[in-house]
Amino acid sequence: MSERPHVEAAGERAVAVGTNSGIVSTGDHATIDARTVHVQAGAVRQPADVPAPQGTTNLPLPANPDFVDRTEPLAHLEAVLGEAGPTVPRIVHGLGGTGKSALALQVAHRQRHRFNPVWWLSADSASSLTHGLADLAVRLAPHQHLAAATSAERAEWALSWLQTHQDWLLVLDDAASPRDLAPVLGMTTGRHIITSRRTTGWRRLAQPLPLDTLPSDAAVELLMRIIEPDGTDGTDDERVLACLADELGHLPLALEQAAAYIESTAISPATYLDRLRRYPGRMFAAASTSGQEADNQRTVARIWQLSLQAITDQQPLAGDLLRLFAWLAPAPLPRDVLEGLHTDLGEEDPFAVDEALALLHGYSMITLTRQAVAVHRLVQAVARIPDPADPHRTVQAVTTARERATRLLEQALPENPLFNVPEWPRWRELLPHLLALTDRTPAAEEDRHTAGLLVAASGFLQGDGHTSAAIACAQHAVDINTRLQGPDHPATLAARSFLASAHRAAGDLETATPLHQQNLADHERIHGSDHPDTLVARANLAYLYALQGEPARARDLHQQNLTDMQRLHGPDHPHTVNARANLASSCRDMGELETAIDLHHQAVADYERVYGPDHSETVTARSNLAYAHKLAGDVDTAAALFERVLADRERLYGPDHPLTELARQFLEG
Repeated sequence: MSERPHVEAAGERAVAVGTNSGIVSTGDHATIDARTVHVQAGAVRQPADVPAPQGTTNLPLPANPDFVDRTEPLAHLEAVLGEAGPTVPRIVHGLGGTGKSALALQVAHRQRHRFNPVWWLSADSASSLTHGLADLAVRLAPHQHLAAATSAERAEWALSWLQTHQDWLLVLDDAASPRDLAPVLGMTTGRHIITSRRTTGWRRLAQPLPLDTLPSDAAVELLMRIIEPDGTDGTDDERVLACLADELGHLPLALEQAAAYIESTAISPATYLDRLRRYPGRMFAAASTSGQEADNQRTVARIWQLSLQAITDQQPLAGDLLRLFAWLAPAPLPRDVLEGLHTDLGEEDPFAVDEALALLHGYSMITLTRQAVAVHRLVQAVARIPDPADPHRTVQAVTTARERATRLLEQALPENPLFNVPEWPRWRELLPHLLALTDRTPAAEEDRHTAGLLVAASGFLQGDGHTSAAIACAQHAVDINTRLQGPDHPATLAARSFLASAHRAAGDLETATPLHQQNLADHERIHGSDHPDTLVARANLAYLYALQGEPARARDLHQQNLTDMQRLHGPDHPHTVNARANLASSCRDMGELETAIDLHHQAVADYERVYGPDHSETVTARSNLAYAHKLAGDVDTAAALFERVLADRERLYGPDHPLTELARQFLEG
């Protein structure tokens, strides 16, 4: 019973944040980047009108065949779920490893005939909860939901659906904060089961249901269900198993792992018990703090060290992988992330990683599926804590594992996170692991790679609508780069640019303004007025002025950028083309429609010459030209252009893509 786990009123505009690897501009076009599109409220069906498909569920595993005891809490939860009318949710709380998730999973499987949907949500953070609700929205309305909608928007849709439907069951697993769950628990049309290590703070939201370790007889029963008898005297076997259960503290997670080790190594329970008793100091060395959580980690540490010794005797790579996984989140890690990992680990055999994963899975050290790999958070805690007495957890081994985990994520993350909408699902899979790694990295060991991951995370979080988290990541990156490389280093300036843009995306223009202004001043001082990063900083500041209702200041900066680009790169360079398109949008915002139309016409011709007539950037330039004609009252010209844009986007993106829908709205409007 172990626990497991933009369409603005003035046209199309996206904001690009500069990096020191090349220019990215703001306005209607971007040389490299796609743009963020906020979906109109009517783009999807209303939640109340969407029925749940029969049997909608995402329960992570089948019901546990080795589930023992828990008769009273099981009956209590099922009785509460069967009550008529609104009920107070139950919060199953207790020591990590006591089987809280296993109990919730058992109840959820037994209630699938009564409720629909039955949905499992990781609640260890507000972000996890948001992403879980977003996944529910996609399952409920897969054809209506738009891929470019942010996680926050999808989560809001799911909450609205839950509020307008009845007879659903949510399992909120491993909840970390009552505050995070308040919006979900405030709905009374369905049922909730919550699990958490936290025992306080739930009084106004849920009724506590404490879960302790197993009684002695149930612990022995659990061991006997997994361990095959060897034909010796049954009484003696049961006595040894009882001693073993006592030694393991009757903790379900430790009992299951011990039994798996005994079975996989074909040793006797007595031999296993003897090893535990002979090496207590080494087993308990993993935990350096006191308290219930530390006691639990010490128990898992015993099992981990014995299991890892047997694993590494067969294949040392398995130990390397386990230490690497220990730095990531306990959430599923897509297996394709591991492609090529054997090269980084010095393995020539392309099958070595697969074989190591299978070995770890066989010893119950990881959960392995065809799609993903996951490691329990307690095993992770042990694996990343250096222990001088454990040859598998030396300081060097643990540090090397963290560095490899960093490289692994650097290679796996999609580029251009702020605007690369097609890769957002991938980002949502990898973000928990990035945040776990950067959060767990000791401050003394943070380096430019740590800062780079945080900057990339900030970009995606801005695009996905999580501006508070985006600000935190960017600020962390600024602090790291400033400490390691100084305030004037290009990496520091780039991180500060992301920080300014994150504040701007959050609507905090008061904070964003001096940051953008300082960025431009610093770039001009350090790099000069002609440096590509200086031009990016100027374009970002221009966009900020446009948001503040100062289109004249924005136009002047875009005009300066265009002049500099033409002088530095010539009239046909992509950066020059992009700058001209930005200036066109500024003139349009100023109401200088005749000038704007001329510039938009030139931008379309430029994009057709540089990128080709069917390129996505060319199509966007054509859309902006159409909008300028519409504002000027030339409805027929605008309609003809919008018709072509719609046809191009249907071909490029398909009929249901947000950009296609945007073109359709412009044409119909």
